[in-house]
Amino acid sequence: MKKPLVILLIIALALFAVDRVAAYLYVPKPGATEIIIYTTQWCPYCKALRNTLSQYDIPFTEHDTEKSIQGILGFWALRARGVPVSVIGEEIIYGYDGQKITDALVSSGYEIPASWDN
Repeated sequence: MKKPLVILLIIALALFAVDRVAAYLYVPKPGATEIIIYTTQWCPYCKALRNTLSQYDIPFTEHDTEKSIQGILGFWALRARGVPVSVIGEEIIYGYDGQKITDALVSSGYEIPASWDN
């Protein structure tokens, strides 16, 4: 009876450790300026986000949530439930909301139109 409990405790502690490491690595820190997007290849909103950022020459790092460990851990650490997820500086934006993304980019010092196509 004790052996299964010990195994469950070890698994729980390992998952907690992975969660804390992922949070440390992928949750934006105060003063962050980098733009990171978490996407999939099949998502039309992800494609629109990539295209728009590229259209305005905004540098970004992309992590595929289905194909890369960075994508999986970042998605998990940010408590995301769907794609895309955008980390713009210190702000996390869930989904594709053009106005929220625009506001975050402007707050991070990027010069772009006041609004953009959704």
